Amino acid sequence: METWYYLSNKGFLGNKKGSAFALEKFVKELDETIGKLLEYDKIVSKIPKDYGCGIPLSMSEIHTIEAIGNYPGANVTDLAEVRGVTKGALSKMLSRLEKAGFIRRYQYKDNKKEHYFQLTALGRKAYEGHYLFHESRSNVTHAKYKEYSEEERKLILGFLHMYVEYLKDYME
Repeated sequence: METWYYLSNKGFLGNKKGSAFALEKFVKELDETIGKLLEYDKIVSKIPKDYGCGIPLSMSEIHTIEAIGNYPGANVTDLAEVRGVTKGALSKMLSRLEKAGFIRRYQYKDNKKEHYFQLTALGRKAYEGHYLFHESRSNVTHAKYKEYSEEERKLILGFLHMYVEYLKDYME
């Protein structure tokens, strides 16, 4: 079996030695780094923040508000897909956000089966505050993104999409 190597100074995979380290070491470092990323995400997601609306929101709540703001007229199925959560979990979240006054549920006269969602004024304020929060906190990171070529960005996004699919396998 051929061993593949990550060429650290070149940034690509190959099967030549040189200044490379074995793929197994690369995979181990990758797993450790992604593990840290997920742990930090878990910690950060538990810290409620006020996004300028006077009410602290969890990361899950603000990202549900964000999804509704980004996909106006979406139904539960659409929003669950965008958020990567079950319809049941999302339905509970939507009920809480509706009760708190962030979103409004509505139906079309010709389709009483489906429920659709839109942001209220309070929800819009949280939505916009969320973007302002990221603008103020993410300037350095966003500046770093500009250092990557379009091809490198596509590679990064492709890897992240692949990794999301990989994690979905663990849910079965």
